[in-house]
Formats: sequence, C-alpha cells, structure tokens
Amino acid sequence: MNALHPLLALDPRLPAVWAWVQAQMRPDAAHDDAHLARVARWTIRCAPDQAPALAVAAALTHDVVNLPKNHPDRAHASDLSAQAVLTQLPKLGFTPDDARCIADAVRDHSYSRGATPTTPLGRALQDADRLDALGALGVLRVAGVGGQLGRALMHPDDPWAETRDPDDLAYTIDHFFTKLLRLDGTFLTPAGQAEARRRTLTMRAFLAELASELEIAPPQQG
Repeated sequence: MNALHPLLALDPRLPAVWAWVQAQMRPDAAHDDAHLARVARWTIRCAPDQAPALAVAAALTHDVVNLPKNHPDRAHASDLSAQAVLTQLPKLGFTPDDARCIADAVRDHSYSRGATPTTPLGRALQDADRLDALGALGVLRVAGVGGQLGRALMHPDDPWAETRDPDDLAYTIDHFFTKLLRLDGTFLTPAGQAEARRRTLTMRAFLAELASELEIAPPQQG
C-alpha cells in the first residue's frame, strides 16, 4: 500500500490536496511520493500539538514547485510553492488562516532560503524535511541526485576537499561538506534534534567506511 494512504485518511480534505500536488509537482530521485510520506510522518512527530491535517498538508505541498538543484531560480522554489499553497488550499476546504499557516511553513522550510521558521508548524516541517537529507536515506538521496545531474562521485585526489573548496556541483561527496554534515546544529524541535544526531552519526560511519575502502584517512571536517 502506498505510504501516503494512511496519512490521507486523517482528513477528508487531504486526498484533494494530494491530487493537486500530483498534477503540479515534478518528482525526481529525491523528491517523490515516499519522500512526502516520510516528511509528513516526521512533521506530525515534530509538532505533536498541531492538527495532523495541517502537518500533512504542509508536508504534501512543501515541494509543489520543485525546481532542479541546478536551476537558477532554485532558491525561490519555496516562495513559489507558498504562493501556490495560499491560492489553492482555500479552494480545497482550508480556512484562509490555515492556508496562511501552511503557506508560511512551506515558504520558510527551505535550506537554500536560509529562514528560521517562527511557528510550530514551520519548525516541524523544516526539521522533518532536513531529517530526510540525513542518515542512510540521506546517502541514497544525495547519490540519486548526483547521478541525475551527472556529478562525479568524488574528487580523484582530494575526496574530502581538504586542500580545495568543496564543489557539490561537480562531486557528490562534496555535498556532505557543503550541507549535510552542517545540518545537525540547525534543528529546532526536540524530536528533530534527537533524530538528527542519530542520523548524522550514520553518515559519519558511512564516510569512515568509504575512507577504509579508499585506504585513506577519514574526513576531519564537517
């Protein structure tokens, strides 16, 4: 069964939200149905006092405008998604206040935007989305995106970017040093913080194993 089905059953408005998202969103290796389901589950966990319907709606719509990582307007994708949410959700049964709350969370969740959400729903959505970039799932997702964009796995002589600036547009492993290993200290909810620490250890263990297979010292940065 699709992992989204139990989440959509939480509120009669959510299947219509999902139908709209499916019609708008361009999925890729790291942004698909399963990603949205995982983000929805963790948004609920990170905001236990919020209405589950709002948490799921925010998770479903957070990438409704999904631009490729190398798109020149990538940094504006969350703003465009928020505008779309604010327009569409009142048509699907959400009050203007709830639509605004969801749109604010969607706008501020993005790492590239650099915003710190001010609402419980916004903090939960940001944490949930960032968790999916960490751990074993994070390793799979960064590899999938790297392959999709034609990036090399790693620099042949300096895989840990110790004597050069990391360049994650050229090398997949560099994304660990430009972003992934920096995420741990950015989480805002207790549930997100605890899970981020656990998943970051998993990624460091992956890099240590990679270093062993390459027969070099593990990375010191990050």
